[in-house]
Amino acid sequence: MATTYDLVIVGAGPAGLMAAKVAGENGLRVALLERKENITAIQRSCATMFAIEDDYYFGERMYFNETTKRLVFPVTGFSLPYDGPYKNFYAWHLYTSDAQHIIRLGSYEANRERGASGRLSVTYSKHHLLERLLADARQAGVHVVTGANVVSFRRHGDRAYLTTAEGATYAGVFVIAADGINSRMMKLLGLNKDRSFYGTLTGVSYYMTGLDLPYPEAINYPMLFHKETQYPIMIWIEPSPFADEEFWVYVGGPSHPAISYKEELDRFISSSPFSAWFPRPVVKRMQAHVANIWSPAPVPFKDNVLIAGDAGWTVEAECTGSMMCGLKAAFAVAKALRDRKHDAEGVAEYIAWWHEHFPNAMDYTEFLQLLSSASVGEDRANYLYKLVTDILPCSLNPYNLIKSVNTSIMRNIGKIQQERPDILMALQKASMVPLKEQMRSFIVTGFPNT
Repeated sequence: MATTYDLVIVGAGPAGLMAAKVAGENGLRVALLERKENITAIQRSCATMFAIEDDYYFGERMYFNETTKRLVFPVTGFSLPYDGPYKNFYAWHLYTSDAQHIIRLGSYEANRERGASGRLSVTYSKHHLLERLLADARQAGVHVVTGANVVSFRRHGDRAYLTTAEGATYAGVFVIAADGINSRMMKLLGLNKDRSFYGTLTGVSYYMTGLDLPYPEAINYPMLFHKETQYPIMIWIEPSPFADEEFWVYVGGPSHPAISYKEELDRFISSSPFSAWFPRPVVKRMQAHVANIWSPAPVPFKDNVLIAGDAGWTVEAECTGSMMCGLKAAFAVAKALRDRKHDAEGVAEYIAWWHEHFPNAMDYTEFLQLLSSASVGEDRANYLYKLVTDILPCSLNPYNLIKSVNTSIMRNIGKIQQERPDILMALQKASMVPLKEQMRSFIVTGFPNT
């Protein structure tokens, strides 16, 4: 026999916990279902940056106030206490694969001299964030169920029914699907059939000490290529918030049977042109991840299920975007219940907000150029990146990053035509090919959860 709630939430990440906290604090009867036993344990690779302080992102101008220890969302209209560890970083540096050239996003020295007012953003502890949200949700009376793996969904009458692999059934007037980038709820609702699949990203990360970086308080991003497949190898190094002299070192990219990203990470540390950065490497702990790349969900609502956070967005909404979704979705449900409109009309404001600040605000195909542009190959990529000699605007926004780098390269179009007409021809040819075709090799080596 199913217990009926006003709202059942699937997934206890930033979106789900925020939704549970808000809905519970506003008097709703809420069940929160999470497949993990330990909600606040961070088991997969996650950079966990407060995205982003230097620019508007997802329609928000969020920032961390280190004086009051609060994560502030002034546009959406809320803030959260955060008293966990954090580290500032002041620039984003992209390196060619031979380590001979840096594309500088922001002046590291000038920004660092300004302190907190000059930082690009901060890294922080996702564990501490989830711990506080979970405590608030429980205090608000939310029924939290761990080890609950949702395997079926059905709509009957005016209720949605969710059944777990453990045999329990939960009924809700509304449901919020907040189960992450590899969402099972999207599959159960059939919404992945209406999305384009672009491949599977896999990666491995180490928390490490014993590094000697030229710019330790920056994001360091060498742009490498797998020798056999010429797949892009994404390297990301940033300060760890957990200990002095500790860094988060990540390697990942599109899945391929010939690529072991663990081996690529070990090779990068021991024998790449960047190995001098690791004079005394000590691995403190290791994590990994698998993430499918989808086009955005066509709608963030079906059968009284609201889609929140990474579940419906091709590029990770990250903790910040996910919390915004959770808050907005919970308030929408509270309003719909009060108005006795248990349908799409009741949550129309959330649907409109989601479209405005996610798919309508950002062209996801631009972000995917980070992968598809690598198809020009290592030699051509290094040539193009070395044309970027100006210090570019300091930004964590991946869309602005691509535009800024591409604009700088295109200022040298005459030089490219004279020195490397083969590259110009390749770029012109690639611009005529649909994105799906550009990414075909990544698509066929991926494994979609359709």
